[in-house]
Amino acid sequence: MAKLGVLFLLLAIACFGGVFAENVPVFVWGKPSVTYVPALTRYTSSEFAALVDAQIDENTFTIVFAEESLSTEDLSQCRLKTQTCFKNLQKIERKSYLPSVEEPLSVLDGSNAQSVQLQADGSLSERIVPQAGGIVVVNLSIGDYASHDTLIDALFNRLRNEHPNILAIYTGKTPSFSYSTLVRKTRQADARQDEVEPELQILNTTGFLIAYETFEYGAADGATPLTTAKFDNVVRVADNSSDSAEQPTLHFKLTGAGATVDLFFLLTQGSWEITGVRFNEKEYYLRNRVHINQHFSYHCIHWEYYTTDLNEKIVFNEVQLQPFFANEEGVVATPDRFGDSWDCVGFTSGGILSGLFLILIFIIIGSYGISWMMDIRTMDRFDDPKGKTIIVNAAE
Repeated sequence: MAKLGVLFLLLAIACFGGVFAENVPVFVWGKPSVTYVPALTRYTSSEFAALVDAQIDENTFTIVFAEESLSTEDLSQCRLKTQTCFKNLQKIERKSYLPSVEEPLSVLDGSNAQSVQLQADGSLSERIVPQAGGIVVVNLSIGDYASHDTLIDALFNRLRNEHPNILAIYTGKTPSFSYSTLVRKTRQADARQDEVEPELQILNTTGFLIAYETFEYGAADGATPLTTAKFDNVVRVADNSSDSAEQPTLHFKLTGAGATVDLFFLLTQGSWEITGVRFNEKEYYLRNRVHINQHFSYHCIHWEYYTTDLNEKIVFNEVQLQPFFANEEGVVATPDRFGDSWDCVGFTSGGILSGLFLILIFIIIGSYGISWMMDIRTMDRFDDPKGKTIIVNAAE
């Protein structure tokens, strides 16, 4: 009857077993005829059912120990000091270990199977009496694997003494470790990180437009964290701004909580440049000159200014700015969009310089090789075996 019950379950698994498959490890032991199987093989429910069916007959009593969750990582990583949590299971000499089986309990748990619960005090909900053809599933509560290993060893020894023809199976209902779940969590964490990206701050006034992500200031030693400030207003300082045709100048003041930045611009021969930067009434300097076409904007990912002693600095992250001078009619508009951007990164990068250097080396080597080949001279006179021997003087 037990064998017919398992075969009936195989038909149900063939129809529904592959829809919601979860793979867990399985240990099979107890009967002398337990088959050794490859450890690195994945078994479907039907393949595992065939393996179990080969061990069960009408006189066999089957005991199943089912963890709430179990994975191969639990078997290798669970430790008590330096000893494994499954010391009794490890001592069993003749056993079959299947690291990946698709829903093994769907094969074993049927209408003719008795279900027993492990209670909180370590006792079973009812006493197990082994009988020929019987199947009992012991549902292990959530707890430490070491205590379950001790319970399995004691219960199996008692049942084997009462009924020697016994087959024991240890497995789990669901895997405790899922790589796909970790990948999904990582992707969700990345998505949350993308959501908290800093917003772009945009400020504009008559003749000036600036956009930036963050502004930071503080010590330039790199060890002290910089302080972040936010600007909420920008104004044109009329006293230092001039629309003269010869050398137009502009002065704009960015103001925020505890931070003030003054920017000075000069237009000469169709190009504008930054002539000065002050932070909280203190002069700061840029190592590289900013000199751009009049109709271009300036963009920089990490725009830094330092004091003369290089002890303090200010930093604009992801900044783009552009001053707008008066046109031919003397009108200065309030801009809402930038012109073409001029990036702070130079046109000649380190990679380009390395490539040019390698090309120069190859050109030199090639030139030497060609010159050596062109210097090769062939003989213009040959010995006549019937005539006199050619004598070449040292002068020739």
